[in-house]
Amino acid sequence: MKPLEGVSVLVTRPQAQGENLALAIDKKGGTAIRAPMLIIGHVKDDARASAIVTELATFDIAIFVSKNAADFGIELINAQHRSLKGMGVFAVGLGTAGHLRELGQGAVKAPRSEFSSEGLLRVEGLSEKQVKGKRILIFRGAGGREHLAKTLEGRGAEVSYFECYERRKPEIVLAKTLQDNDVKVPDIGLATSIEALDNLAEKIEDEGIEYLFKMQMLVVGSRIGQEVESLGFTAPPLIVENPADESIIKYLINWATDEV
Repeated sequence: MKPLEGVSVLVTRPQAQGENLALAIDKKGGTAIRAPMLIIGHVKDDARASAIVTELATFDIAIFVSKNAADFGIELINAQHRSLKGMGVFAVGLGTAGHLRELGQGAVKAPRSEFSSEGLLRVEGLSEKQVKGKRILIFRGAGGREHLAKTLEGRGAEVSYFECYERRKPEIVLAKTLQDNDVKVPDIGLATSIEALDNLAEKIEDEGIEYLFKMQMLVVGSRIGQEVESLGFTAPPLIVENPADESIIKYLINWATDEV
């Protein structure tokens, strides 16, 4: 018997980013219900993004807050035949760091644990002594958190944003998606971002399927975990710190086999 046999998992990641995880769930015997709660796309203001790329050589440090930031940021950089050569490159997590290497970037620094802005700020190379007077460019989606930039500015750095992608709400009908998968309430729902979790809660309310608030949620990081109860989910959230597919699958298996 496969370890996730009979377990239905609501996967809310954007479609492209969530497919490998969904396939891994299926492979382990589970039922991955593909219900993306975010759409990731290019920013509408490409002119501003292009202008920032032309100034790339004036920055000392580049920080990527997600795999999406890596994908869209590097795509725009390559399109203008620029590079990050000579810059210190940092990523908020090991998955993003690995993805940057796959995209042709060399040395990338990332936290070994606590994959968040707070964890990144403790990484060697971003201390006050090392960033004071430096120009830092943060690659992120439109409207991201301000904590990272404000802390680095407090350490004496000049910080700019490269908002290279944007998040949009999906048009998916959640009730129909569940019906198509012959599931009324998934055994567990997965949220790897606050935006996806917020959109899921809004979708549940808009469609009048409030019984889904009884669904067990598995989230990445304590910050998202704190949001679960405030949105109306009744079961205490399960929290995994590492957003990598392998870590999530391992946690799901441990939970399904009563080892959590």
